[in-house]
Amino acid sequence: MKTDDLIERLTADLEPASPWWVTRRILIGLSSGAFFSALLMIFWLGVRPDLMDAMTGTMFWMKFAYTLACSAILAWALIRVARPGGSMGSLAWALAAPFALVALMAVARLAKADPVIARGMLMGDSADVCPWRIAILGLPIFAGAVWALRGLAPTRLVLSGFVAGGCAGAMGAWIYAFHCNESAAAFVAVWYTAGMAAVALLGALAGRRLLRW
Repeated sequence: MKTDDLIERLTADLEPASPWWVTRRILIGLSSGAFFSALLMIFWLGVRPDLMDAMTGTMFWMKFAYTLACSAILAWALIRVARPGGSMGSLAWALAAPFALVALMAVARLAKADPVIARGMLMGDSADVCPWRIAILGLPIFAGAVWALRGLAPTRLVLSGFVAGGCAGAMGAWIYAFHCNESAAAFVAVWYTAGMAAVALLGALAGRRLLRW
């Protein structure tokens, strides 16, 4: 059999993939992971008992918006890097925006506070456990992101792993916010971001092995 004939037979029944295939697979992986992460948070840590009262305060929504914005931007970036040669592009700058806003808010409030109060605003009561809890809650989501990417065609494996981990960490931080009673901008800017960065680093380190074709 000639090579041209073989190629023709192999491609005869091929149909163009849906333009939404990548997006759909990424969202399935992330949402599945988030479901298990939420269950883990509920049964391991529990939802904060004063959640309804907390939702009346602006600082709760600051924390909620920060983690959700990072999650959305990184999910969009994940869809990009899941394609051959994909990169974050301008989304890297977009990701810096929510962090910059929270960081500026933190600096402004710390500058006006008494040193003793400022330390409490920065450390809270859970600085020693917050990043690790976020990282643990991000792991099921990271697993879902890896599953999604392994069925696609990323070629920049370290970057893809980094974005997958960052997205998982941000979503884990958003889920953790339903348990955590810390609301100072300084705490969120440092310790929430540290938890998100830990999962991103894990993704970058593991990406080359986990996402290899």
